[in-house]
Amino acid sequence: MSRFSIVDRETILESFVFTVERRTIKSDQETFTRDVVLHPGAVAIVAVNDVGEVGLLRQYRATMDFENLEIPAGTCDITGEDSLTTAKRELLEEIGGVTDQWSVLTRFFNSSGWTNQTTVVYLAEQVTIGTSSPEGPEEHGMTIEWMTVDEVRTLLAGTHAVDGTAAIGLYAWLSRQS
Repeated sequence: MSRFSIVDRETILESFVFTVERRTIKSDQETFTRDVVLHPGAVAIVAVNDVGEVGLLRQYRATMDFENLEIPAGTCDITGEDSLTTAKRELLEEIGGVTDQWSVLTRFFNSSGWTNQTTVVYLAEQVTIGTSSPEGPEEHGMTIEWMTVDEVRTLLAGTHAVDGTAAIGLYAWLSRQS
């Protein structure tokens, strides 16, 4: 049993992706507030083609005002849809990828100090590329780059910041490589 309990909640923002809630928490010694971002969760996919290359997306991100290198990913925003179905939908949407070879690489809390978002990272192997169906201006402008194991290692060992979800997924994938 925790020494902390939520004694009050107030919604202070609702967006199409998340909700911000101000929580009042009571502990043995004090009462305090925290603003918490409630998120439905997300999936990410390390997509590997038949020659062992990983598909990365170069996509514009307004938060940083540059094109970022990421793995395919998306929000679990369809009520009742399980995470694997979301991953399959996102892979098809973003890179036109399909496969029957799916496994979970890892799961992680994105930033437990301020959000409840959890991401499930899937490995999709023997991915065949067809026609993608991008949604939104960022996806319409993104490009796909295929990288070898050595190129992924170089990317992760570099001095430039790497998308956190991509880094976690790629490190989990590399840990399975010989």
